[in-house]
Amino acid sequence: MIDDDRELLERDGRPSTAVRSEIANSWRRSQISGVSPDAVTILPGEAPLDSKIARVAVPILSAMAEVLIGANTSLLLSAPDGTMLWRWTEDNRLKALLDRNSAVVGTRWSEDVVGTNGLGTSLETGCPITIHGAEHFAEALHAFTCAGAAIRHPVTRRVAGTLSVTSLNEHSSPLMAATLKKLVREVEEQLYGDSTLRERELLHHFLTEKRRRSDGAVVVVNGDTVITNKAGAKLGIDHRAIWNQVEAGRPAAADLELDRTDGAEDISWRTIEHAGSVVGLVIVASQGTDYPSAAAAASGVRKARASRVPNWNDLHTTLRQVASGCDRILVTGEAGVGKRTLVQETFGAPTPLLELDCAETEELGSKQWLAMARSTLQQTGTGAAPVLLSHLESLSVGSLRSLGRILDCLPRDAGGLRIAATWTPTGNEPGPALQSLLDRFATEPFEVPPLRKRPMDIQHRLLDQGPAVPTLTSTAAELVQRHPWPGNHRQLEEFRRWLIRQRRPVIDLVDLPARWSRDAARSRLTAIQAAEADAISAALGAHNGNKAAAAVELGISRSSLYRKMREYHLT
Repeated sequence: MIDDDRELLERDGRPSTAVRSEIANSWRRSQISGVSPDAVTILPGEAPLDSKIARVAVPILSAMAEVLIGANTSLLLSAPDGTMLWRWTEDNRLKALLDRNSAVVGTRWSEDVVGTNGLGTSLETGCPITIHGAEHFAEALHAFTCAGAAIRHPVTRRVAGTLSVTSLNEHSSPLMAATLKKLVREVEEQLYGDSTLRERELLHHFLTEKRRRSDGAVVVVNGDTVITNKAGAKLGIDHRAIWNQVEAGRPAAADLELDRTDGAEDISWRTIEHAGSVVGLVIVASQGTDYPSAAAAASGVRKARASRVPNWNDLHTTLRQVASGCDRILVTGEAGVGKRTLVQETFGAPTPLLELDCAETEELGSKQWLAMARSTLQQTGTGAAPVLLSHLESLSVGSLRSLGRILDCLPRDAGGLRIAATWTPTGNEPGPALQSLLDRFATEPFEVPPLRKRPMDIQHRLLDQGPAVPTLTSTAAELVQRHPWPGNHRQLEEFRRWLIRQRRPVIDLVDLPARWSRDAARSRLTAIQAAEADAISAALGAHNGNKAAAAVELGISRSSLYRKMREYHLT
């Protein structure tokens, strides 16, 4: 089927819906670049093999590669131009096949040279991707499964390189994508630690200014680095020209001449000084609605955040500030963080909000729900209570498009908030219909931080509830505070009920549920080990604890599964 789709594409046809959109788009780019599907043409790379990403990443990857022994996989690292900088391969058969296809250090694996592949396609899109067998554009690569992801510099957010976990198709495993994610995170953390003092100073000033100006433009520059939010990018500043003025010894920042391509007003700037010398320049501008945003967290949009470790009361205040002066706002965050509750408490007084729950479309039918939505939304106006559109992620593609048309027919009003919506990202890129709907919300998404990042709320809910809740010892309280709370408020509330049911005045570490001790043990795992443990837990859950079926799904032997379960304290 996939080969037929590729032939159809070559005849200017459209691949079937069986082919993932990201793969079909990559095939089109490969075809436009003149890549042949019949042979892999390898070109020498241009990036130096001793580049910074190699110097930082290779020691980390080499140390962590030991965890992959026995998994029949290979790690491939490339520079931003696709030049392969490093390769680790344990399996001799896989090594021979990689060598045969010239997947060796010094060759260039960008998508315009090799076609769809883990390194090149993740480099082209900036997004993680797993490419299975015949999804590769070149037939010679059909024997491989590759998970690839871009490595971004934590200061500049530019792509510093790409990493791929590669195996033969028969050895591919659901662990690959999770392992890749953890490896990339480890490298990015090391990149931040390896950043120069000047880069960190620039990032500090950028973040400080960005918190002050949720709707304004912020640009921080020096001779080598530019850090900007989306509004700042629209200023069209020639950062090299303005930095040349700084280096030329202009007497004061106020004397700088700022060439820009737009008509923004209220632009100001100040220098960043360190050890008596100017190391950077901060440029800020306030222009309000001239800076529209794409409301999609998964597309890399920067979200409005509280300026410090937030608690529930802070979130009310910050959300009201972010929503000031706009008529639509999107609130996002993990499941269970309290998005609906936060919106209702912030904007539901003195008049309660009218809520349209998108999750009800399955029960009511999309036609009836959309008619109700049209009627309710048309009644909104200045002075009226806002409408809350909750659970946008629940809508079907057709309903998303219909709701978008309804929103397009509504008048826009800067006099006050009219529509608030909540959306729980799934971890994947939003589809075109969902992305189109999210883009209809004018402000940047407001992200409600997960409970694990709000320790004061955990303490308030569990530790400051009076005599009804047993007292936690210091060790038990510490474990509770460090718990990841994947279910957020729902899980916390269930745990609070469990505490109330305990018939003892003091709860120690050994009295907590057994899985809490396992979680404590798992907190000491490496990033790759934690990823493997998560994948094993998911496979066991999907098969109701059937270890044989879980081992088959994971592509490992039962003896390996039992060994890893003991190692990771899984039952």
